[in-house]
Amino acid sequence: MKYKWNYKYAQSTQPLFGEIPSLICQEYKNLPAIDLSPSLFIGDGEGRNSRFIANSNIDVTAIDFSEVATKKALDEDKKLGIQVKRYIADAKYWNDKNKKFQSCFMIFLHVPEKERQAIFSNIKKNLHMGGSLFIEGFSIQQMLYHSGGPRNPNLLYDTQTIIKELSSFTLIKSIITEEFLNDAPGHVGLASINRLHFTKTIP
Repeated sequence: MKYKWNYKYAQSTQPLFGEIPSLICQEYKNLPAIDLSPSLFIGDGEGRNSRFIANSNIDVTAIDFSEVATKKALDEDKKLGIQVKRYIADAKYWNDKNKKFQSCFMIFLHVPEKERQAIFSNIKKNLHMGGSLFIEGFSIQQMLYHSGGPRNPNLLYDTQTIIKELSSFTLIKSIITEEFLNDAPGHVGLASINRLHFTKTIP
């Protein structure tokens, strides 16, 4: 899996998923009732989403297991003068021993069930009580479309399944939308997107 993504990022002469931040980042960045800082980004790739949040003077840490994507992200950070702490790491195990986070973003990270559950368990450890978890990805209805994402329904986001897996969290908002993606070249075309906002309510 790691080799596959390193290869994809290395072969792409442009950002693999474009430079426009995902809508869940745009939606929550400026909401005064939501405290985002410090914020953790899981599977951040080339950094389009973490940079967008960090540009609002929010303390941002980002992890990804691809060395190629992380190097590209760091190069773009330096070019734009944006500060993001980046680590090449596995989202199932990584933690910052010196702090916990007020928010976590998990965007278009589609992995098998056991791996997803392990990531959720680690996110719980990394978040403060009352902290927010934001998830954005393809819904199971994405099987009807051909705009990107995995072709295995078990890797897509089903709201009820995610609720069960996040038993220490309370669902605040869930929405499934049909919209046109232009995250070229990775995601292009009509797609079914699931966006979820949880808050940690059990230690």
